[in-house]
Amino acid sequence: MIGVIAALPLEACSLVGRKLAPGERVELHTGWIQLCGIGSEKALNAAQSLLDAGATALLSWGIAGGLDPALSVGTLVLPRNVISADQNVFPVNGAWRSRLQDRVAGHVATSSGFLLESHSVITHLSQKQALAKRIGAAAVDMESAAVAKVAHQAGVPFMAIRVIADHATTTVPSSALSAVDDYGRLQILTLVKSLLAHPAELPALINLGNAFRTAQKTLSTVAKLAGPGLGVE
Repeated sequence: MIGVIAALPLEACSLVGRKLAPGERVELHTGWIQLCGIGSEKALNAAQSLLDAGATALLSWGIAGGLDPALSVGTLVLPRNVISADQNVFPVNGAWRSRLQDRVAGHVATSSGFLLESHSVITHLSQKQALAKRIGAAAVDMESAAVAKVAHQAGVPFMAIRVIADHATTTVPSSALSAVDDYGRLQILTLVKSLLAHPAELPALINLGNAFRTAQKTLSTVAKLAGPGLGVE
């Protein structure tokens, strides 16, 4: 039984066809998906909750920020290793990764580069460049390392499926950060106020929205290609 952890509604929607409520758990063909919200602590708690429910494998599912400039928006990251913020290295399950790689080959652009943990959203080009130079990671997210830690402590298979949603050269506008809550839900009034204060951010915000839709499309494609068990079998 697979336990899938997703932080954002748009990530979960690519698997279940609808947006989940905060903390909601939904049955999949061979397991469950749980919407945990943004951040390592929420992901860790969700992963443990899924194990307690009977999950025998854990999957971190969703989007990531690009660190490697060679990777375009929509690129699937199937990392061989996930690196935590304190530099612990968690390998994914090799057989699981190989099955996924075989199933998406020829359909989706893929990277096997490192996936790095960050405790905050990486927004500026300078931050991305510094991480890429120091670590050499392909992408960054906030939840996968926590899920990996729980899986490795429990001795169950772990895998991460992440799709680039903002390019390594992209600076995320401040209005995008201020207008979403911990579960990625858009706060319209806050967004309007932020854009009124920073109208020059509108083009970047539109581009980011388009990039997220591209990433979501890739996630939906991967979900279909991976099969009901998402490659864990």
